[in-house]
This record gives sequence, structure tokens and C-alpha cells, in this order.
Amino acid sequence: MFADDARRSANLGPTPGAVVIGMGNILYHDEGVGVYGARALDTCFRFEPEIEIVDGASLGFGVISYFVQPTSVVVLDAIAADAPTGTIYRLPARELCNLGSDLRPTAHEVDPIQMLKLAPALGGEPDMVLVGIVPENTSELCVGLTLTLAAQFNRYVGAAVDELRDRGITVEQVAPVALEHVVASLSSGVR
Repeated sequence: MFADDARRSANLGPTPGAVVIGMGNILYHDEGVGVYGARALDTCFRFEPEIEIVDGASLGFGVISYFVQPTSVVVLDAIAADAPTGTIYRLPARELCNLGSDLRPTAHEVDPIQMLKLAPALGGEPDMVLVGIVPENTSELCVGLTLTLAAQFNRYVGAAVDELRDRGITVEQVAPVALEHVVASLSSGVR
């Protein structure tokens, strides 16, 4: 659970600005890149106005609550596309929903396309963008990113920062992005 997840659990509601949701499964190599990216944002950057950063992998279908609010949502995730490993995509909600069968299944409990399709039935339609990166390996049971994707991690986090800045958020880096620390902080309880 990230810092702002505790805020939400305490029924303090969402913070102003935006919500960043890290999606994925850290048990399957590059499948966890969205969760790692969100953790890097949470620990290495400060935002004005404040944003909410969520570990979407730990919420399961509870993540739908973020898709029915009128808040700006940035989803970080691996995207299984026919492109070179490390290719970064910026996909607005409408474009993401139109991809449908062009995307291969992932090891998620839930995925952003499911949430986008369900949100209107629950009275919401978020201003959502997916910042995705093409993984190398999402099937091997292994915590951490492949060397190929690890080499692109800072660029991926930079794309997320750029997206937040494009949404009017002021971003200040307060610590270096160190993938090994991010992975260790999330996998300390994983055996």
C-alpha cells in the first residue's frame, strides 16, 4: 500500500490534482513495471497540487472507485504490443478502448480496459491516460525487471512525469530514481 492509499483507507477522499495508478503483477518480471513506476513516483518526487498514487495491483476490483470519479487518472502499466521492448505508449481512454483485441492478455487481476468499460455503468467516465511500456518477459515467475526493461525504467518514469506536467502538475524530483530500491521496497514480503 502506498502512502496515499492509507489516506484513502481513512476515508479522507482523493487529493486534488490527479491519481496515478500503478497496475501489474510484480511476481512476473516486467509485468510489474507499472507498480514499480508508481512507487518510484511516490518515493522520488513531490507534486503540487498533491496527487494520489495508488498500487492498483493490491486493490483488485476496488480500483474501479478511481475510474468513476471526475479526477484526472494516469495509469502506469506494461502493454503487450507488437513493438520493440521498451517502446513507450501514451494512450488516452478512447484510444485504449478501441484497441480491444490488438492487446494480448496480461497477468492482471483487473485491467484498465475493463475498468474503462465498466465506469460508465457506474456513473463515471474518467479523464484517463495509460502510459504503457512494452515488456520483454511477463510469463516467468521472477520479481524485478528484465535487464532490457530495467535499462528503460528511468525513461518510463520520465514519461509519467511528463504526463503529469502536461496535466498542470508541478513536479519536483527529491531523490534519484533507483530501480533496485524500488523493487526491494515492494518485494520485501515476497518469497
